[in-house]
Amino acid sequence: MKESRVFMRKQACSLYGYWSVRRRNFSPVALARVLVPVVLVLLVNAIAWYAAPRLTSVHAAQTTPPTFSRSWYIESSVDTESVDMQALGQQDAQWTVRSHQCSSSNAASLVILDFGEPHTSNGIYGTYTVNTNLFWSDANIADAAKQYMIAWHALHSACRLKLAIGLSNHHECAFDGASCSIKEAGFLWASTVNGLNTWAQNQGYGKQFKVWGAYDAETTWDGADKTRQFVDGFNGNDTFKLPLVDFGDMRQGAPLIDPDTGQAEQTWTDEDRYYVAWKAPYDIALPEIYDTPDLQDWVRLQRQESYQDLSFFGTMTEACSPGGILPITDPRVDCGTIFNGYGFTPSTALSQLKQNMLQHDRLYYVTSMPVPYTRPVPRLMTIGSNDNKYGETVLFRQCCSSRRRSRPVTISTTGVVALML
Repeated sequence: MKESRVFMRKQACSLYGYWSVRRRNFSPVALARVLVPVVLVLLVNAIAWYAAPRLTSVHAAQTTPPTFSRSWYIESSVDTESVDMQALGQQDAQWTVRSHQCSSSNAASLVILDFGEPHTSNGIYGTYTVNTNLFWSDANIADAAKQYMIAWHALHSACRLKLAIGLSNHHECAFDGASCSIKEAGFLWASTVNGLNTWAQNQGYGKQFKVWGAYDAETTWDGADKTRQFVDGFNGNDTFKLPLVDFGDMRQGAPLIDPDTGQAEQTWTDEDRYYVAWKAPYDIALPEIYDTPDLQDWVRLQRQESYQDLSFFGTMTEACSPGGILPITDPRVDCGTIFNGYGFTPSTALSQLKQNMLQHDRLYYVTSMPVPYTRPVPRLMTIGSNDNKYGETVLFRQCCSSRRRSRPVTISTTGVVALML
């Protein structure tokens, strides 16, 4: 793991400095008396290690099950942010406890809240939501995350959570002109994450909550150069050294056309893919695996000799449930409550990834993120509404593949959001 590598490098530097000072005080004979036993012990341990049986299967290495979770697109209005986010935090904490994911044997839950794509409005950085096209400033997003954590903590103060604040690389800063810099958007996104971790510590929540960044980096959306600008901006300001989770894809197709210039975006190389998913200092990979092609694209990259240190932390799916009784840990929602939930079930995606990946490191997270419905704008439902048979809010449709449009939208006479596809 990246954190382990950083720690080991620091330890190595520390030990080197210690022995450099000590060595000056030893005679050659005394130095030999100290070093020879150490070398012999290391030699014996090395022989024993090579003689031990090796794990022959990645599947066998996964002894602890991953933590299952639900993640969401945020589509509601800033005007109702406090109530909405507390309702969502309570709902998710309830599901986590009910599904037995809040356990010392599990990794902390991972929930991604995706706020859309980065833009500016009147010079203020933030995001536009995917379907409802509402602007959330970075300050609004930070407050939303706080409300979510407050509700989660109030329901279950011992249930640990990695809350990943997410957005995508779809038409970043498009239509915004010189007021919007993609690298600055990444820098400020890290500032939001840093501020939330500071707030959690000051509230006494530091042991329960860690806030990460998340980035739906898709190779057929913005070009590699723009995507790397955001990644570099975030990594250059990640003072807590916490992850930026890449929950995008590794497709081989061409990127979009830049709406500002009319020119094709920069095509991705495998080095670009590797950089965004892993090579950048704090980036980690949570592959979007909806189907076999998605799986093959990610595994193909990991199998290349230059990129075999790429390690997957889990997987993201978007399949929905057609009905019936699900296993208690299955995070899928009913297909009637979402717009587009297809592909591998969470358990199938997990099994397929384990069977095909090279790594022996465990997979920590499986999160379910179907594509949201477009709902009538004036009609906002809340927890407990009879309009939703699960008693869950429709303001947060499970996410996260925003296969979508340019930013301008219109409102039809029926009050339904009409997307400009």
